Amino acid sequence: MNLTEKFEIKVFILYLLKNLDEPLDYDTISEIVVQDGFVNFFDFADCFADLVDAGQIDAFFEGELPTYLISSTGREAVSNVETRLYNTVRDQALRSAQRLLALRKDGTRVLSDIKPCGEGYNITCTIANSTKTVLNVELYVTEERYAHQLIGNFEDNAENVYKGIMALLSGDVNYIFND
Repeated sequence: MNLTEKFEIKVFILYLLKNLDEPLDYDTISEIVVQDGFVNFFDFADCFADLVDAGQIDAFFEGELPTYLISSTGREAVSNVETRLYNTVRDQALRSAQRLLALRKDGTRVLSDIKPCGEGYNITCTIANSTKTVLNVELYVTEERYAHQLIGNFEDNAENVYKGIMALLSGDVNYIFND
């Protein structure tokens, strides 16, 4: 399911910010909103700017880049209309957002390695923090080019790989197969 109407997208953005309830930078908010594919980046950028201009999202400057937080006006507005979003969209997006933030907060690192093995290559893809390994996947492939491609995709999309594996293992695979 894709959200394409500006009103729905704005409600979706405000819903997530209200429930996460912490200052976030623009890139993090963008990633949270678009990660499940309900909203594309260009629609997000347009609607986010409108929400800031309308005073429904406040910007705070503590360093070079601003962080953003839903305003009291935004909270009031979204409280009246958030039920217009499908429950499955709200629930899935909030779970994904919380997972992404949890991975970032605990100092998570994305690690990968390629080692020759016989006539192919073993690749290792790991998500770890200072106290534990969150995910570790080892694969064997026969082509070096393919090994590098897989590693590159993992490094660019580690949170999505993690989310996909968790969805498959938990049986909550709808997000993977929804268009």
